[in-house]
Amino acid sequence: MENIKEKTFSSKVYKGFQTVIPSKIRKELNIDVEDTLNWKIEGECMVVKVNRQKSLKELEKFSIYVNEKTDSVDLKKRSGRGEF
Repeated sequence: MENIKEKTFSSKVYKGFQTVIPSKIRKELNIDVEDTLNWKIEGECMVVKVNRQKSLKELEKFSIYVNEKTDSVDLKKRSGRGEF
């Protein structure tokens, strides 16, 4: 397997400021649908970190009681932000 850490990859910014993560980077970092990318400026560089979407298996340790008022959309958003 080639060492992609020594290479530079490019992607174009499209209408709506959307871009595509190069497939070799996606595969190397195991980036998947529903993962979140966190963007940060450090000096003259832009750093992008992957925040992985939690699987149901990882969330099973959190219990929600039937009589407890819940909001599934809010729970999913909080989970995506890593609050759990």
